[in-house]
Amino acid sequence: MSRIVVVSNRVPVPSGNAGHAGGLAVALLGLMQRRGGLWFGWSGAVTERPPGTTTAPSFAQRGAVGYATLDLTEAEHAGYYTGYSNGVLWPTLHALPHLMQFRRQDLDTYRKVNRRFARCLTPLLRDDDRIWVHDYHLMSLPGALRGQG
Repeated sequence: MSRIVVVSNRVPVPSGNAGHAGGLAVALLGLMQRRGGLWFGWSGAVTERPPGTTTAPSFAQRGAVGYATLDLTEAEHAGYYTGYSNGVLWPTLHALPHLMQFRRQDLDTYRKVNRRFARCLTPLLRDDDRIWVHDYHLMSLPGALRGQG
């Protein structure tokens, strides 16, 4: 049976005594616990790392579900998350073009973060994985994954 790999903007890594935030986590967690799976995405943390470096994801295992997370730098958070995802994609997808705030450097950062996610996810994948890319923040990730081979 193939493993489910969920890729989302934020990863709901459970702590020992806290529940999940809801939404996607509630909908998919039971299925993933029964079949086994990997949840990959942003940790929610903003940290600094030297320019041009790609760190390996942090990993936590909770039962049959593995959680692999990446941190974003301040520049990545500003361009990928705040700038392009929430400043362009969110207004566009909600038919609110008057709220769009396009900046070319935000688009460039958005693409770079999606490519970094693809580079870090690819070594974790198995041949028979079923990958579900969730969230508009990751609309270019499928293409970046295909580019990884």
